[in-house]
Amino acid sequence: MIEVFNAVLNIAVAIERDVFKNCTDFLKDDSDEDIHRKVYAHCTAIIENEFEKVRTIKGAISKDKKQFCLINEDGKYILSYVSIDNIDLLDVDFSLGSMFAVYEDEIDAKSLKAAIYVTYGPTFQLVFASKSEGVKFFSYSNHELVQEESFMLESKGKINSPSGIQCQWSDLHRDLIESFFQEGYRLRYSDSFILDAHQILFKKGGIYSSPKTKTFPNGELELVFEAYPVAFFFELVGGEAIDGQRRILDISLEELHQTTPIYFGSKYEIHKVKEFFNRKERKQT
Repeated sequence: MIEVFNAVLNIAVAIERDVFKNCTDFLKDDSDEDIHRKVYAHCTAIIENEFEKVRTIKGAISKDKKQFCLINEDGKYILSYVSIDNIDLLDVDFSLGSMFAVYEDEIDAKSLKAAIYVTYGPTFQLVFASKSEGVKFFSYSNHELVQEESFMLESKGKINSPSGIQCQWSDLHRDLIESFFQEGYRLRYSDSFILDAHQILFKKGGIYSSPKTKTFPNGELELVFEAYPVAFFFELVGGEAIDGQRRILDISLEELHQTTPIYFGSKYEIHKVKEFFNRKERKQT
């Protein structure tokens, strides 16, 4: 696993250098579509080049390309990844992130062995999670990786990060979100899924929600690339991740790009989500 970690570190350093410190090279006189294509292609090339050096990696698949790439038939790990989260925020100097999930032999929740995410831009950090080592938090400064104090979620947080198109929220979801604001929760939403998750972890509590909507009736986040790894992180630091009722890591994978609604955060917030959904069920019966 250390080889995989080192590969991701090399990827992070290269993407931070090429895309964020020199982002103007990607923003010159191009349409948004061209910028997206150039950034994703550049990041994917960096990632694929590093993964090809790791003997234990059997293959990899990105959310962007949606094509499995065989690397080493004798390898045991399959990596899924989000190369960059929401390029639209690049030109406003927001932090963005990459997400990696490490599956052993096959892609499903039970085979998930580790997860890593990176935050770029104003905050250049790396967070690693595995069942054997828990969650480890690193900062990168002056060409060195510095391990910081690990974190655990408190039972109740103060951050409310609601995703999705508000006019498409169900009445139940709207009432749920409003109930958190009535309790004094602060709105913290950047539209970068990885950074919003990172903020809840870093601030030791809160809730992120991505519900069913008319545009995304089965939810927006993909299990393999986003929901499984973020659920893995949150459970290891004392939180939970559910689709409204079911534990995310109990959801069976039926197709590679399967999506799900998701609510993740600390215990209090997720308990409240479950209460809202149970109340809806009781009304229907």
